[in-house]
Amino acid sequence: MRMTINIMTRTLLLALCLSAPAARAAEPAAAPQPAGAGAQGDAAGKKDAAAKQDDAPATQEQVRTLAEEVRRLKLELGLRDVEYQSYGGMGPAASKVYFAPKGLSIGGYGELTYRNMTDGPTGDQSDLLRAVLYVGYRFTDRIVFNSEIEFEHAGHEVGVEFAYLDFLVTDALGLRVGNVLVPMGFVNEMHEPAFFNGVFRPDVERLIIPTTWNENGVGVHGEVAGLRYKAYLLTGLDLFRGGEETPEADSWIRQARSGGGESRAATGAGVLSLEYAAGPATVGGSVYRGRADQRERTAGGEAIRADVTLAELHAQAAWRGASARVLSVVGRLGDAAKVSEQLGLSGDEVLGSGVKGGYAEVAYDVLTLAAPGGAASLSPFVRVERYDLHDRVPAGGVRNPGLDRTAVTAGLTFKPIPTVVLKADWQRRDPKAGSATDQVNVGAGFVF
Repeated sequence: MRMTINIMTRTLLLALCLSAPAARAAEPAAAPQPAGAGAQGDAAGKKDAAAKQDDAPATQEQVRTLAEEVRRLKLELGLRDVEYQSYGGMGPAASKVYFAPKGLSIGGYGELTYRNMTDGPTGDQSDLLRAVLYVGYRFTDRIVFNSEIEFEHAGHEVGVEFAYLDFLVTDALGLRVGNVLVPMGFVNEMHEPAFFNGVFRPDVERLIIPTTWNENGVGVHGEVAGLRYKAYLLTGLDLFRGGEETPEADSWIRQARSGGGESRAATGAGVLSLEYAAGPATVGGSVYRGRADQRERTAGGEAIRADVTLAELHAQAAWRGASARVLSVVGRLGDAAKVSEQLGLSGDEVLGSGVKGGYAEVAYDVLTLAAPGGAASLSPFVRVERYDLHDRVPAGGVRNPGLDRTAVTAGLTFKPIPTVVLKADWQRRDPKAGSATDQVNVGAGFVF
C-alpha cells in the first residue's frame, strides 16, 4: 500500500513538473509599450533573454531527472521487457512474471489461421484462433500469481487457461495451488505459436493428450541438478458433465475436460512429470491417473469405474540450426463399455478402452547457413504422426479402422524475429479405412 501511495505521489509530481514548462510557454506576450519607452523595453528584453539562457541548463536537468523517474516507475510497476526464457517448461511469455521485478507483469500471444481443404471447399475456414493475455503479479521474491486469459475464435469463447499462486520456497521446491496446466507432452505447457512448428498443434497432442488441458489442483514442483519435476493432485475428468459437446470415439477423453469451471470433484486424479535437460537436449515423461466418472451410475444403478491412465515419453534436441523431437503416448479407459452405454454410444462409435500414438518431427533453419547467429529463422520441417483411437475396444464394441491414422505435415516456419512467426504447411491424414484428406494451412502468430 505504501509503495502504491509513493508511486501515485511521484506520478503527480511528475505531472506538475511537466506542466510547468508548458505553462511558461503559454504566458501571453507582453503588451505594446507606449512611445518613448523603447530603450527601457530593449533593456528589459535583453534581460529576459539572458534569464531564459540561464534557465536552459536547469530545464535540461529537469528533463533528465524526469526521464530517470519514469524509468524507475516502470521498474516498480514491472512493466518492462524481460529476456524471453522459459520457467519450468512453460512458454516464455507465460514465464514473464518469474523474471520480472516485483509488481505487475503483462504478456500474451495470438494466432490467426486459414485452412483450405484441397478436395473441395467444404471445411475451408479462416479463424482468429486465439488472442491471449497473460497477467501476473510478483508479490515478493517468493510469492507469485500467474494467469492466462484466452479469447478463442474472435472472442466467441472466453476462458481461463490457468490461474494459480506459486510459493517458491527454493529452486528445488515450490508449492503451486489454483488452476494449473497438466504437465504432459510438449505442447500443453509450451503452446505459444512461435515455439512449435505447424499452423495447428499435432493431432497426437490434441486427441490423446487433450491440449490445452487445465484443472484445479495443488502440487509441488522444482528442479534439482537439471532434473525438473512436477507432482499435482487434481480434480478428475468428467465424462458425464453434459453440455453441447459430449465424448466421442474420434476425440476420446477430450470433451471430459472441465477446465476448472464449476468442476465436479467427487473423484480426483494425480499426475507426475519428470524432465531432464542436458545442454540442447531434453528427455522426459509423465504419468496421469484418475477417475473420470464422478461416481455416476448406470440407468440400472450399477457403479461405473472409469479409470483414465495416460503415460507418455518425449525427447528433443537442437544443434547448429537442426532440431528434432519425438513423443510416444498410450492411454487406457476403464469400464469403457458402461461409459459408452451411458453416453448412448454403440457399435464402432464406442469410446476406445485403449489408445496409442506418437510422432517424430525434424526441422532445419536454413538461414544459419547464410547468417549464423541472426535474429531471423526460416525452418522447413516434416512431422509424421501415427495414432489409433480404437487400439482396443470394450466388449460389445466394434473396432473402427478409420480411427487408425497416419498424418504427415510438411511446411515452413519463418520468424523475422524470435517472437513473430509466419507459417505454411500441407497436411495429409490417411486412415486405414476410408479416404485420405489433404489440407493446406497458413497462419501467423506473435508473442509478447
